[in-house]
Amino acid sequence: MHYPTDMMFHWLDNTAQLSQRVCVVLIAANVLIRMEWLRQALRGDPQHWRNRIVCATFFGVFAIIGTHSGFLLDVHQLGKRIAWPADLSDALKHSQAVIGFRDLMVLAAGLSGGPWIGLGAGLLAGSERYLLGGFAGFASAFATVMQGLWAGWAFRWRPRWAVSMRGACFIALTGTLLQKLMLLVWAHPYADAQTLVLETAMPVAVVNTLGVLLFLFVMQDLERDRLRDQAQQAELRALNAQIEPHFMNNTLNAIKALIRRDPDAASQYVVKLARFLDDTRRNVGANSISLQQELTQVERYLDFQALRFPEALKFQRNISPQLLACQLPPRCLQTLVENALLHGMQGRATPLKIDIIGVDHGQSFIVRVSDNGIGIPAPRLAELGKHPVDSSNGNGSALFHLRQSFKLAFPHQSMLTINSWEGHGTEVILTIPKRSKPW
Repeated sequence: MHYPTDMMFHWLDNTAQLSQRVCVVLIAANVLIRMEWLRQALRGDPQHWRNRIVCATFFGVFAIIGTHSGFLLDVHQLGKRIAWPADLSDALKHSQAVIGFRDLMVLAAGLSGGPWIGLGAGLLAGSERYLLGGFAGFASAFATVMQGLWAGWAFRWRPRWAVSMRGACFIALTGTLLQKLMLLVWAHPYADAQTLVLETAMPVAVVNTLGVLLFLFVMQDLERDRLRDQAQQAELRALNAQIEPHFMNNTLNAIKALIRRDPDAASQYVVKLARFLDDTRRNVGANSISLQQELTQVERYLDFQALRFPEALKFQRNISPQLLACQLPPRCLQTLVENALLHGMQGRATPLKIDIIGVDHGQSFIVRVSDNGIGIPAPRLAELGKHPVDSSNGNGSALFHLRQSFKLAFPHQSMLTINSWEGHGTEVILTIPKRSKPW
């Protein structure tokens, strides 16, 4: 006979055992979530197939670990600890079942990314549980899949549940209840199923609820990171939208002077300026544009500068044609060219030459923007790009914001290198991963 005091002792003992094991696995999962590629998948669009596969696999693998981090229970020998088989491929005996936290990880999958991610993790972990066998094998496997769908449905159709403590507790407890009901319906014999449910309901409910709450805090941390990135992107877009007042004033004055000499050419420059401003406005709303689009804007900008300084500026580009479709943040090359003009022409008697060279490097490409200007003093060079620096011609923040935009677009994958030689010129090297689709 299963006395209430015995059951209470088993509940407390099983809860303590599971809590210890789940904490270790949750710590490992939390460490992995700090990896940038996984954070991008978790924070990214859950409708994107790549994000779905990465997230479903991550949670599915940890759900399998949750199965094997638990312990075996024989409903005919309650209270007795049973070691896992040495060979994990061995099937369980008919009267044996697993007490683990597989369901916790599947519930977390659905709450983190929606029904497809919950379904994927559930199928992965549920299939592995079915292969282990035991009298509850099919019921446990099917319940695992349904729990993933249930949590994913809540994420999709009741998003407030998925981000509140009360809602997360309700989802975890309902998912646990769903699993126990399926055990009673499909696990046979019924007496064994009833014993299993009574023995495991309380420990599993407690562990699932606490574990889901912990994952809720982790996902809220990721959401704060995502919102911070969006705010930074909005700030960068606002900076990109600003047309330097001196550039506009000088360009309009140059066109005004050209009207007296060559009205037809002046009219063409008015059209060019309108296109330049229109494309600038259009690019503000984009996270990325093609290298060809960026080069077009750079050439227009330099065309206006050449109108002002017809003998003082030379420009040359040498870009591999296969790179023109590659994506990069808007205004990155224009920022470098503007800096070269602003700082490189000071006190020069000979024309300033600006070269843009693009080279294919397999998984990435390199763009070099170089000039033969006056160069940058070593103390200032050491600070450029790391933070805004004082500048007599501006606030010195252009390179800093450029580096920030690359960090947002290509975390740990891009590089901005500045080389300079006083009196001989400056070279800025951008190393960018190849991406042919806008992000």
